[in-house]
Amino acid sequence: MSLKSAHTGKIGKAFANARILRSMTCEEVAGATFINVEYIKAIESGNYEIFPARIFAFQYFEKYANFLNLEIDFFDIYNAELVAAAGKELNSNLPERSFLKKNIISLICLVILASLIFIFQRSYNNNEASDISPQNSFSNEDALRVDVKSNFDNDIGELHYKINNFFIQDKLDSIQPDVTVNLLEPEA
Repeated sequence: MSLKSAHTGKIGKAFANARILRSMTCEEVAGATFINVEYIKAIESGNYEIFPARIFAFQYFEKYANFLNLEIDFFDIYNAELVAAAGKELNSNLPERSFLKKNIISLICLVILASLIFIFQRSYNNNEASDISPQNSFSNEDALRVDVKSNFDNDIGELHYKINNFFIQDKLDSIQPDVTVNLLEPEA
């Protein structure tokens, strides 16, 4: 007999959320309550298979709930009739799955397949277009290279001319022999 159900899982989630709201780890709770860490994890997961008997599960459940100030009743997972009734109630409350939810995997595969076809078709069309006129593109590239190279050479030459003029001007300014420097402070 399985000692876990959807109902105990929900209850366990409530315990975990309350513990997290207090910013505590399972180990910290175990130290404060003297409850085995594995028992705390079992209660939070809703799986009571680790407990040796129903009374242990019930007592540790109550102790943990009191520590977290939770008012939750123990769901007696050990009572098969109660578990069956809760399962029926849970299934009756669930809405019927929609067409989209039932076929989500198929829909995702279809979208991926359509995307791949579109990508391959597009790359095939690009390859055909590039095979049509390779001669024209090479001649245009050669002309562009010549223009860029001549513009680059002109720009380099102009920059070289400006640098030389700067150094010549600077040299002429620094050769003046009649420069006098007065080191005395002016009188106030």
